[in-house]
Amino acid sequence: MFTNSRNQKPGVTIQAIKQHRLYHHPLIRAGVSVASRIRNAARTAVRAITSKEFRSIIQLRVLNAQHVHQTTPLTSMNRYPVIFSACRDYLGDNGNLKILSYGCSTGEEVLTLRQYFPTAHIVGAEINKHSLAVCKKRSVDEKITFVHSSFGELQKHGKFDAIFCMAVLQRKPNLIEGKGITSLQKIYPFEKFEKQLIDLDKLLKPQGLLTVHYTQYSIMDTTIAPQYESLGDYNQDDYRSPVFDKNSLIIRNPVSRKSIFVKKPNEHST
Repeated sequence: MFTNSRNQKPGVTIQAIKQHRLYHHPLIRAGVSVASRIRNAARTAVRAITSKEFRSIIQLRVLNAQHVHQTTPLTSMNRYPVIFSACRDYLGDNGNLKILSYGCSTGEEVLTLRQYFPTAHIVGAEINKHSLAVCKKRSVDEKITFVHSSFGELQKHGKFDAIFCMAVLQRKPNLIEGKGITSLQKIYPFEKFEKQLIDLDKLLKPQGLLTVHYTQYSIMDTTIAPQYESLGDYNQDDYRSPVFDKNSLIIRNPVSRKSIFVKKPNEHST
């Protein structure tokens, strides 16, 4: 028998129905499906009313889908110390360095980069308006700037000696892994990843560093690959989510993917 306790949560009741033999009846299945949808819609509505962060994410997905990559604002201080240290060792630190943190979320990565590059000019770029507002409320020095991550805005601050793109160029990695999705063509096609890297390449100086870490695609599959060579053996072998090829299809046995790349000098550079 089903439990009718007033203290039982609706989600538990729905789960109990699904486990009952009567659930196979088409009318009951349809009713449970409708109830689940109503419950999920109610939860979404509550989050939209109570959370500025959630509203900002929904706005990105609906109104800015063409430009958004990862929508999760999760971040923390000093997430990739090995990567940051390697870039510091290559670049050194002087007051003329320009560094871009692309997809800086609420600013922790920018604050981390300041620890590794004490005198550099650092630009944090973010598309999420709520996260960007959090960034702009931070107490930072005069050589740190937070901007919207549109190409036009970034052109005003470039070109850069280093660009960090950490856990940004991916989409719903946990969902994709959990559901066993084998093609990203409809969710996050390779062409979108490639276009973003082409734009970032335009903002980077020759011999500068392009660091692309924790991503579902490889920079080596893009049209800009011939302009770059990897720095050391720094890689994303600890990335636990599926990776995909230039056809947006899952790679069952992926090879090691490098994370730090040096832009080769062109014929006009000195």
